[in-house]
Amino acid sequence: MSFFSFKEFTIHQENSALKVGTDAMLLGALVESESHIKCFDIGAGTGILSLMIAQKNPKIEIDAIEIDALSFLDLQHNFNISDWNNRLNGICEDFLLHESNKNYDLIVSNPPFYETTFQNEDSKVAQAKHEANLPFDQLFNKVYSMLTENGKFWIILPTENKEKWKEFCLKLKLYCSKEIILFAKPGRSKRTVLVFSKTYYQTEEVSFLIRNIDNTYSEAYKELTIDFHNKQI
Repeated sequence: MSFFSFKEFTIHQENSALKVGTDAMLLGALVESESHIKCFDIGAGTGILSLMIAQKNPKIEIDAIEIDALSFLDLQHNFNISDWNNRLNGICEDFLLHESNKNYDLIVSNPPFYETTFQNEDSKVAQAKHEANLPFDQLFNKVYSMLTENGKFWIILPTENKEKWKEFCLKLKLYCSKEIILFAKPGRSKRTVLVFSKTYYQTEEVSFLIRNIDNTYSEAYKELTIDFHNKQI
């Protein structure tokens, strides 16, 4: 599908390697942005996270960085046609090479996270999916330098890797304040949303069910995404 319609905005994705998916929808809906004023979206793709956050928070200003030039065309178009284009700024650049003296009280990322050496035949898809193109140790180090003292970093990762990166961040003094384990169906978790901060908090652990055993969406998912889905689910 070349576009995806939400209640208050449209995502055009003709050029993007990865299309709108459940991971982005969940992360965008889960992010708590109400108290924040400056956001940075890492690996923004079509701009879906930025647009969801802009819809939720009428005051927040967002910088969104995307390395792939073709995906960036979609991002820029989606920003320009949205109601919040004056608060959305697209940057076409490698995040690890990005230089800025700005700090952010909210940073979000739905990053490439496959740790295998396998590369999809489509190099654009491989770049969007594989961690080799955005090594997590470098990602977390750079996030630490950009995050304000009271800021929050939201990221979605494979559940199987979450402990590894929580331990790595602990060495950086980047503390996990919330862990939301996402269950595609009862008993089956492939993704976890982690929230990090420079301030230590006891980790709040939450479970979230996406679909029931009969494959229908859970009531929790319907309630979470009600402000975004443009049709009944």
